[in-house]
Amino acid sequence: MDYAKHYRREQRKKPQCSADGCGARLQSGHSRQGYCRMHEPLLLKEPLRTPEAIGRTLDKFRSQILPARSGLDRLFGCWPWTGRRNKASPGFDGELRPGYGLISIGNNDWLAHRFSYGNFVGGHRSGLTLDHVCRSSLCVRPDHLMPMTQRRNSELEHRRAADDTEAVLVDLSKIPHMHPRVTLWAMLNGLPIGRAEPGGEPFAYGLDGQPVSNHPGPNAFPSVGDLFPSRP
Repeated sequence: MDYAKHYRREQRKKPQCSADGCGARLQSGHSRQGYCRMHEPLLLKEPLRTPEAIGRTLDKFRSQILPARSGLDRLFGCWPWTGRRNKASPGFDGELRPGYGLISIGNNDWLAHRFSYGNFVGGHRSGLTLDHVCRSSLCVRPDHLMPMTQRRNSELEHRRAADDTEAVLVDLSKIPHMHPRVTLWAMLNGLPIGRAEPGGEPFAYGLDGQPVSNHPGPNAFPSVGDLFPSRP
C-alpha cells in the first residue's frame, strides 16, 4: 500500500481554511468555525463582527479579570480569570489544575486565554498550543502566552513544577512587550502592564522603566529552546 498517496488523498478530503489565499487543511481540534489556528482571530474582528459586538466582548472579557494584590500573580503581573472555566485536570505533580477560563463569543465558547492571544496578538501555526509562561492556567495576559508544541509544553510544565520565581521572571522577560494599543487598553482598564525584573522589585502595576516597544507578533517571540535553557 502506498501510504504517502493514501495520506495525501485523506488530506484532500479535509475542508480548507476559509481565509482568502490560505488553503490550509483544517485539522480536528486545531481549527474553529472553518478557520485554521493562524486565521481564527479573523472571527473576532471586522467585518465578521460589528464594532459594537467587538466592544461588548471586550467589556465582558475585562469584567471577568480580577488582578491579584498579593502572591505570584501580582509579582508576575498576571490577569487572573474569574469567570467560567472548563474542568480541572491533574498536573504532573498530582495536584488538580484549576482548568482554563471560558468566554462565550457569538454563541461559541472560546478558551479565555486563546481569545486574548488571538485578539491582542494574532494567530499562530496549526499544531501548536499556547503555553502559560507564568505557570498560571487562569492567566489571560497576552504577553504571558507563547505558542509551542504540546510535547514542549508538557516538558516545561513538568520542569516548572519545582522551579523558582526568578526562573519564571527570566522567561517572561524574554517575551516582547504588548503592542502599545493593547498597553493603553490595559492601562485604561486598570490591568497590570509592567513586569517585575529578575532579582529586583516588582513593577506589576505600572511601567517598569523599560521602553515599551511595538509588538510585531509571534515571529518576535524567543525560540522555545530559550526557555529554561540550562536547567535540568
